[in-house]
Amino acid sequence: MKRVKFLIPFLFILGGCAYYNTFFNAEENYRAGLEKKENNTRNRLPADVKKHFNASISKSWRVIDVYGDSSSWADDALILIGKSYYHLEEYNKSQEILEQFLQKYVTSDLIPEAELWLAKTYLKQGDNEQALLKFSGIISKTESDEIRAEAFFNIGELFFLLEEYEKAIENFSNCINTTSNSETAGKAQYKLADSYFQIKDYESAVEYYKNVQRYDLPILKQYDAVIQMVNSLLQLKDFERAEEILQNILRDQRFKNQYSMIATKLANMIEFQGDSNFAIEKYREVVVKYPRSEGSALASFYMAQIYEFEYGWLDSAKVKYDRVKKEKANAESAKEASKRSKILAEYLKIKKQLRKDRDDMFRLAQGDSALVDSLVTGIDTLFVLNKDTSINVSVFNENSDETNERGYTGSLPSEKKDKLKKELTLKEKKVAVSRDPKIVESSLLKNDFRIAEFFLLNYQHYDSAKVSYIHFIENHTDSLLTPKAYFSLYYIYKDIDSDLVAADSLKALIIEKYPNTIYGRKLLGKEIFVEENAKPKKAKIKFLNAENLVDEQEYNEAIQLFNEVAIEDSGSVWATKSRYASAYIYENYLSDTENAYKSYSLLAKEYPKSPQGKIAVKKIAEPPKEVVQVEADSSQVITPALPDSSEVKQNEFLPRIIEKQ
Repeated sequence: MKRVKFLIPFLFILGGCAYYNTFFNAEENYRAGLEKKENNTRNRLPADVKKHFNASISKSWRVIDVYGDSSSWADDALILIGKSYYHLEEYNKSQEILEQFLQKYVTSDLIPEAELWLAKTYLKQGDNEQALLKFSGIISKTESDEIRAEAFFNIGELFFLLEEYEKAIENFSNCINTTSNSETAGKAQYKLADSYFQIKDYESAVEYYKNVQRYDLPILKQYDAVIQMVNSLLQLKDFERAEEILQNILRDQRFKNQYSMIATKLANMIEFQGDSNFAIEKYREVVVKYPRSEGSALASFYMAQIYEFEYGWLDSAKVKYDRVKKEKANAESAKEASKRSKILAEYLKIKKQLRKDRDDMFRLAQGDSALVDSLVTGIDTLFVLNKDTSINVSVFNENSDETNERGYTGSLPSEKKDKLKKELTLKEKKVAVSRDPKIVESSLLKNDFRIAEFFLLNYQHYDSAKVSYIHFIENHTDSLLTPKAYFSLYYIYKDIDSDLVAADSLKALIIEKYPNTIYGRKLLGKEIFVEENAKPKKAKIKFLNAENLVDEQEYNEAIQLFNEVAIEDSGSVWATKSRYASAYIYENYLSDTENAYKSYSLLAKEYPKSPQGKIAVKKIAEPPKEVVQVEADSSQVITPALPDSSEVKQNEFLPRIIEKQ
């Protein structure tokens, strides 16, 4: 009997240990997931982070299932489940769990914490008004300074998203003054500096970013603060101090894992000052010194951007974009680089075919003078137009003193001309042109037009598009595509350049020369008759294909296709829908407010009486300002004018560390 009496309390102790250990393991997984999430640099949660939070949820449920929902740690377990779902970004599940907690554990000491996290779920799901009411209530009735500090911080973040930066600053300051937790204060200090940066008070931003280093924050957050401090100094044109800071942290062992990015930032700073050639040299040094790193991938991306947008070397740009993925497949810049590469690949494919067409045409021209007038030359880089630009079309013929494509230039003595002609004749006899001359002419015409369409629709480089359309018109005056080329030019001058004089001139020309085409009839305001079964087919198919791209989150490609529909079928209902779809993507998926505004403005201008046009008119109108009153401590809580949640600007993805001014 003595033995039995001894065994009963021993088993009770073992049971208690198992109970404690199960919840302890749940907390450990939660902490591990939180730490890894804070050090994550990707836009999506890594698998190991999800694994820790899911383990925390599983073990917490085990505490409740095995020991009952009235056990001493059941409320701790349930709130941990709600917080874990929040970090897994499953906000609806988190909200459901936290609401259950508040209904069941009405006397729990964890109620203020549960209310705080519930308010966070409202904020993440776009219910800004409800979130603000909840946070304000927490501040007014909660005694815990740390809970109140967190509420101040979240209100500050809400104002920040609403671009109410002055009010954000006040709430972040309240958070710092309320908390004694170094990490909480450090987060608020960082956001305080961000707010000053947004209102262009760069002097204050520098000081507050500098203060972040005093707080207990993860090394990545400290690194971000240093980089933002440098960005603020660049805005102040204090390049010397910015370089000094970067050189110092390039020697700091705490930032060893960021050395490649720091070196890239130094090169980027040189580019920011306008010395692109020297910047390219420095980017190359990064690739050599820190291969297969985030920095070398970003350096390759920046080189590609210089080649593409500053030099117009699209071939070289594509090579560098492709290099990004080779340097680091999962680099932040890799996805954008892949998109740019695909766009340029389409251009290079057209360019390659054009070269073949021109080369074949040149060869055929040696034996058939009737084809000479169809021979054209092209420019392989981006065109930059100004008011004095004129288009000169070079035509090769057998009497020309210049044969630039063959490498011979200038005037030659008659005897050398004869010798050259013989060499060319012999060479041409060795190279057979297997294609029929009519096929060559047709292909040349088609690809001359395709390159113009590419610049307008896919690349959206309107100067190059204008030059290409003018080039096409000058060399293919009798083509069936010529009216469309004129109409595309009309669109660019009218809607892109707002050059109404040039647009009216083109409109008059189209009406005079092509009154019976769909473009002439559209400009005359006449109804465009199309066979009933054929009318919507092409536009509808393109529109549906674009919608599929949206479902696949290929937003830029979808916008390109929607733009094609809007321009090619501008008289159809699909054009109106496409204009609206592009604007909607910019606003809600890409958070690109500038392009969203432009797209809504274009829709309102072209189709003001359509249902989508009426929406666009409201979108671009100045919103009324109203203040939502909240019952709270007015000395500490500032209440914003709350717009519709769909209008709240989200953080934008910027592919560059520094945007050029």
